Amino acid sequence: MPSTDTDLPVTLTDKPKRWDFSRDAVSPGRLVAWGGEIAIASALIAPLADIPWQAGAGAGVLCTAAAVTYEKARGSWRRVTIARAASWMATTGWLSYTLAQGPTLLTMAFGGAIWAAGAATNIAMDRWGEETRAAEAELDRRLEEGQQIKTAQDSWSRLLEDICGIDGATADPVVDRWTSGAGYTIKIYLPAHLNVDALRGYEAALAGALRLPKGGGVSFNAGGPDVPRNVVFIAVTEKNMMSGAIPYPKLTPTTINKPVGFGVTGNGAEAGLNLKDEGFIAIGAQGSGKTALMKTLGLGLVRCVDAIVIDLDTSAKMSAVFVNPYLRHGIGRPLIDWPATTEDECRLVIQAAKAAIAARKTEYADLLEDEDVDNLPARPDIPAIHIRVDETKSMPDDVLDGIDFIIEEGRSVNVRVSNTGLRATRDYITGTMDELTPGRLGLRTNNSSELAMLFPDSGAPDMAIFTDPGTVAYMSTTKGPYQPTPAKAYATMAEAFPEGSDDYQRMQTLFMDAARELSPTRPDMDEVTARAMGLAWTQRWARIIPNLRGDAHGNVTPDRMHESVWELYRSWDKPATCDQLLGRLLDDDGDTIAPPTSGRSADIPRLTEALIDDSELERVAMQEAAIELAKASPRPKSDDDLAIELFIAQGRPAKPSEIYPLMARAGYTKSDRTFRDLCAKLGLHNKLIRGDDGTYAAPESGEVSHAAGRVPGPEDDAPGRGDDPHG
Repeated sequence: MPSTDTDLPVTLTDKPKRWDFSRDAVSPGRLVAWGGEIAIASALIAPLADIPWQAGAGAGVLCTAAAVTYEKARGSWRRVTIARAASWMATTGWLSYTLAQGPTLLTMAFGGAIWAAGAATNIAMDRWGEETRAAEAELDRRLEEGQQIKTAQDSWSRLLEDICGIDGATADPVVDRWTSGAGYTIKIYLPAHLNVDALRGYEAALAGALRLPKGGGVSFNAGGPDVPRNVVFIAVTEKNMMSGAIPYPKLTPTTINKPVGFGVTGNGAEAGLNLKDEGFIAIGAQGSGKTALMKTLGLGLVRCVDAIVIDLDTSAKMSAVFVNPYLRHGIGRPLIDWPATTEDECRLVIQAAKAAIAARKTEYADLLEDEDVDNLPARPDIPAIHIRVDETKSMPDDVLDGIDFIIEEGRSVNVRVSNTGLRATRDYITGTMDELTPGRLGLRTNNSSELAMLFPDSGAPDMAIFTDPGTVAYMSTTKGPYQPTPAKAYATMAEAFPEGSDDYQRMQTLFMDAARELSPTRPDMDEVTARAMGLAWTQRWARIIPNLRGDAHGNVTPDRMHESVWELYRSWDKPATCDQLLGRLLDDDGDTIAPPTSGRSADIPRLTEALIDDSELERVAMQEAAIELAKASPRPKSDDDLAIELFIAQGRPAKPSEIYPLMARAGYTKSDRTFRDLCAKLGLHNKLIRGDDGTYAAPESGEVSHAAGRVPGPEDDAPGRGDDPHG
């Protein structure tokens, strides 16, 4: 049978129909509409169905009872239940009347108004009830939180009473949770007659009561000058933040007018000391990481564009990493401005520093008056001078006396001194150093009494925090923190990190990178101070290089330094000796010969683009390209191929010491000695051609002296009569 138009469905969609009673669909407006339709429809058809009014009334009563029961079950407030029951009863009365009398337009309109008013009231009550329940939940939460806070406050009060014997202490309800997640700081109000000293010595006991792990701990801080005396801040470190190594951050230039950072505290903040206005004393036993800490602090100082750094370092350990990139590899310039590695050189530093203090006090008096300041400002044209003394006990008595004088007199003109030692006794630290040096750095010691002497008024820190080398407790009595605060010093050595990691690779060349990046920002000594220091300052490198790169007798040969350094050293006049400058030479009559006041300086030139010609720039670009290709290669190049490529990129004969830093940057992980052996092997196999001056070159790199083959060197000649001196 053919279909007709009347057989077609009303809608042509093939989607199935469904009733939507989701929360989003059943809105208050729709509920009002549906309810109104049902109520009006029931009033209209009820008389037609002969439904007695008693049935409508009974149904309304049942609905009212169900609504009241439902609201009671929900725990609604009484006013909500009454409003719900009243709306149902009003609708029930209207419906009963309509069933009894019959529907009319008036009763329908009146009933609709009653229902609408009830529906609006119910909807309003629903919303108000939800808001009320949310407010009740928030109130309950706050009451519960308040109870927890009260419980924590009572716990701290009992803890301080049981452990420290302090009755009546209360804790602030606000707990400062550290962003690092390692712990928190809580503010304690002690009784009015007590202060932070009442808690000294209880760090370990409180840490034990709080069940903190080793490496975690408790420390006290009295806060700044505006904090009442009876308020104490207790820092609680819940995790061992002192394990592992933290790589040194970026080598960005900074200023000594800001704290010099050297590590990270437990709460994630950088630990630093204000080395413009104060020196420091660092005490630690052997193996505690003291030398590594001094390297880290040294990096912070040489990053300052307004600080001259002088080291009194007779062991030659503290300064070597800062000057060897220049002396051995010709990179940049020495970052330490005056490394004194002999006792006489240390005496010259003291003599020059005394002269500098006197000159600065007189020559810059007008500047202080014009700028209305008491202390000389530190800036690149008038840099601060910071003298670091490694192992104070190894210094002669006259040098120690000079250090005491500088500490006493150099403060107003930015000449500061910092000291290190194995112990905090008077054998290692003089009374002047102890009394006039605000900064303190304590590393692991063999006896807690050493730390008690280093922090005499603050109490020794808990020895349990010193779980790893490089863990320190530091403070400053003038700049803060005012109590010993645990911190982890930055690591600068590759051995502190897993071999092959990014941090390992970066630390391998950290000091070479520092020499390359920071040399342009290192300041020159101001003319006033340099003139006062005299030849002790201007000829220092001519005296120092034999001490650093010569043999035991100071004899210098070109094989232990970069060729550019050797050429520069040979161009200098013979410097005045330490005996001459210290006034220890006597004439024939036994009278002291006056030290020389004039002579040609021995300065290391600052590397600028003006000193680099186009061929040099091209050579550097070739080196960088070779390094980047080696890093990006999916199959790492062999050490042999990489070395040959870098010698080719050099474009001229070069020493292994020049190529080694480039090898390290390209991923070479072995020592410089191993690389020298590699070059010798390549020379024997004629892959590199060795010159008679210790240089190597690839056959493709241009002219090479004696390029026909490997030139026999002195090491090939067996000792014999030919080695005897002539004459």
